[in-house]
Amino acid sequence: MDFIKVLFGKETPNKNKQSNTTKLKVVVTEFVEYGNHNYGSFLTHLLRENSSFEVYYFTETFDKKFLNLQGRHFFDLSDTGNKILQKLDADVVVWGYQEDKNIRLNFQTANAYTDLDNISYSLLDSLYIPIKYFEPGNVSLDIFYYLVVGAIVASISEQRVNLKQLKKKMLRKVLSYFNECNLLQNDDIIYSPYILNIVSLIYMSYEQKKITKDSFETNLELYKNAFLQKKQITQNVHLGCMYKNIGQLYEMAINQDIEAEQQWNMYNKAINNYKTAQKYIDQYNYPYDFALISFKLAQLNFRYWKFANNKYADGMQGLRNAVTYLRIAEKTYTEITFPELWSKIEGYLGYYLSLLGLFSKSNDISRLAIQCYRNKQSIYEKELHPIIWAKIQENIANVYYNMGKIAKDKSSYREAIEHYESALKIYETNNMQREITIVSNSIEKVSKALKRKK
Repeated sequence: MDFIKVLFGKETPNKNKQSNTTKLKVVVTEFVEYGNHNYGSFLTHLLRENSSFEVYYFTETFDKKFLNLQGRHFFDLSDTGNKILQKLDADVVVWGYQEDKNIRLNFQTANAYTDLDNISYSLLDSLYIPIKYFEPGNVSLDIFYYLVVGAIVASISEQRVNLKQLKKKMLRKVLSYFNECNLLQNDDIIYSPYILNIVSLIYMSYEQKKITKDSFETNLELYKNAFLQKKQITQNVHLGCMYKNIGQLYEMAINQDIEAEQQWNMYNKAINNYKTAQKYIDQYNYPYDFALISFKLAQLNFRYWKFANNKYADGMQGLRNAVTYLRIAEKTYTEITFPELWSKIEGYLGYYLSLLGLFSKSNDISRLAIQCYRNKQSIYEKELHPIIWAKIQENIANVYYNMGKIAKDKSSYREAIEHYESALKIYETNNMQREITIVSNSIEKVSKALKRKK
């Protein structure tokens, strides 16, 4: 178990130094517990010792039956948490639920399922803590305290720009403590697969976009140890979360400076672990997690398709897979509920379908790409977002140009010129010289092609 030292380094934070950064607003809800031992109140007082937290104990009455995470109650859980977050203008809600001799903690943030480009910390990722840690005087609270603090901070999305510095600082302090206390040789709290999953999530959240080879191998070792205790995992959905997180780990490893053969293996491992996660996190009971994983699978399949260059994959299959997974994500991230995310997905669909139409020489597919781009424009209207609107017009023009080449079609060339010119007007109004040059050259290129047809 000495690998924990490699994982967390040697740095020890200055415990006396106070942060002037914005505080993290945390809400601890009253727990569902047998016997009403006020464990939620105890956790609230413990977290208030952290000077970087502003902690509120939420005791208002509400139906807590959804906290068992079973069936279609997930919507009730998510909706109730979002209402609490909005009401108290908070960053994190901590849920507590007693299962036998453990308390299961879950952590909810408002944008847990909307930050698609960073490490995902799911509402379903659970931290199981023996009840004795909620009973003052029975055990040392330090490990319990740092695990919960680390989980809270790791759940915060990178979208919160004003909290990035605080998040980095607090995670560094948590990880330094794990190194100092020799975490994996401490107590029975350590030998839970749930603990190892959360520790890895904390570390991945600290690393975010880049991870070293040694760190990757150490995190992978955490999951190997977790799966040695697979019998302790109480619900399939929790197993799905672990596979999802292993997928994230392999996805981070793709960004390493490694040989092509190793990188190909990382793509396959990431994709396969995400697909395995979806076998345990079903689309109907847990749609947000399923959709988020689908989005990540779409991105990975597209990147893999570009990387493989037909060497390891069957021609266009990676690109087709990317479109398929985006269509799945599109069913959950709808225009009404998630307009910005929906428009982002439509933009990716437009791009992927335009490539698929070009390489397969199918103007029917290209028309689907144009429709997706127009869908994105319905959110980024010309009057409110002229630059974004113009960029989309330029993308649509590119598709029409390629359609003209494929079908030798004059009307497609004319559509391309019309869309280029409308984009050009926006660029000229905003004095965007680089864009003006590019679009002007494109108009000239299409005009020459149209003249040749005449």
